Amino acid sequence: GDAKDKKEKKKKKEKKKKARTKKVCAMKDEKRVRRVALQVAAETPDIKPFNASQIRETRHVLDEYDEREAAIRERASAFNSLESYIYVTKEKLEDKPELKAVTTQEMRDEFIEKLSAMSAWLDDDGWEASTETLREKLFELTSVGDPMFFRMKQQLERPEAVAKANEMLAVVDAAVANLTKKMSWLNESHTQMVTNKTDILRGWLANVTEQQEAQPAHEDPVFTADEVYRRFPAIEDALKRLQRVKKPEPPKEKKEKKKID
Repeated sequence: GDAKDKKEKKKKKEKKKKARTKKVCAMKDEKRVRRVALQVAAETPDIKPFNASQIRETRHVLDEYDEREAAIRERASAFNSLESYIYVTKEKLEDKPELKAVTTQEMRDEFIEKLSAMSAWLDDDGWEASTETLREKLFELTSVGDPMFFRMKQQLERPEAVAKANEMLAVVDAAVANLTKKMSWLNESHTQMVTNKTDILRGWLANVTEQQEAQPAHEDPVFTADEVYRRFPAIEDALKRLQRVKKPEPPKEKKEKKKID
């Protein structure tokens, strides 16, 4: 019995020892966190306002910068305009039948040669050329090309303008005839405010179209589409005035004076 009691006591001691060892180890493994409040001080620099002299100097520097940037953009625009004109115009001269209709072969060949020479100059010297020089070079080309493109534009637009003029004249004639039926008080002196203008337009159209048909297509046009359209408003205004002519009032009857006996 004593031996058994000794064994149990020994086991209890060993358990207590193990428990103390575990507790010590656990305390050693725990991480201790220490929180410390940090104090941060922000240092703001002392910014002093510009004086009048510094403001003027800064503005001058900014203005110079803007001028340089504007000059760079202008030069780039002038270069691109010249380069684009050369490319587009050569293509049109070679492929556009409407442009060929208003130019001779000799005209096209000479202009293409001029465009090619300008393209070569642009590749060799154009990179260093000033904005003014690039604009002058473009003007050299447009002074030749613009009349060609103008003739082409008129060749396309002029027939349509003449057709619209004839349509307008027919409509106005019908309107005048209708007004004279509805407004019986209208006489020739009234309708002439319209018919005089329509007669002038008819005569002018007949004359210029005849001259245009005799004019070589590669020469300046005798008349333009805009010249035709500019004659419309006067006729339209005259027709409106005719529509506003009021019916005259009947003459007042004279009252007989009563005789005094």
